[in-house]
Amino acid sequence: MANPIISRTELKVGTVPMSVDGVVHKSAFLLALASVAGFGTFFYALMGGISPSMLYPIALVALFVGMGLGLVSAFKPHLAKTVAVPYALVEGVLIGAFSVIMYRIYPSVPLSALAATFITAAVMLSLYVTGVIKVTEKFRSIIMSAVIAIGILYLVQLGFHFFGSSLPLLFDGGLIAIGFSVFVTLIASFSLLLDFDNIDKGVHYGIAREYEWVFSIGILSTLVWMYIEFLRLIGYLQD
Repeated sequence: MANPIISRTELKVGTVPMSVDGVVHKSAFLLALASVAGFGTFFYALMGGISPSMLYPIALVALFVGMGLGLVSAFKPHLAKTVAVPYALVEGVLIGAFSVIMYRIYPSVPLSALAATFITAAVMLSLYVTGVIKVTEKFRSIIMSAVIAIGILYLVQLGFHFFGSSLPLLFDGGLIAIGFSVFVTLIASFSLLLDFDNIDKGVHYGIAREYEWVFSIGILSTLVWMYIEFLRLIGYLQD
């Protein structure tokens, strides 16, 4: 499973099994919370409630807090229901802060990235439901390997950033950076297919209903990742 929130989770069969509708409803609830937090952060910052110099630190704090909460839901899945709401709110602050940062440079980028995220999610769902793309073990292995490699690169880039530097070529907005961004956006999009397959497998094996929150957190994390990648890619294309 490519999504780290799901791939590290040990789920148990229960007398009341999970359902696709249950995951959909919980995912919609978390997405709504993240949207409220995101729009709230975005407009509050635009109205001067947040200093521009504080946006990046806030985004970084939200990123790390979100990662921590995601790991809690992965290693302690019985706590997923408890951390789901704060996770969604923190993710909302993350995308809101990043959106304002991009908006101040390219005003049209956040809306374009939002539209691209939901259109891509709809396309991925259609491809999965119709069987155009099948999630095989080989496909799963390739995507998971790519996600791990991307995660390592991003951590290295974050380390470089703290010292006022950057990885050469991959984050400078040039052609190679654009190509890399396209690749990462595709991997993020394909990860959504694995999330759908994980839900189907959970239903098939009769995983307990309480773990629907784990899958919902996983869906939200993938959508947030897709949105941030679209922000970066469209920003590069604006240049």
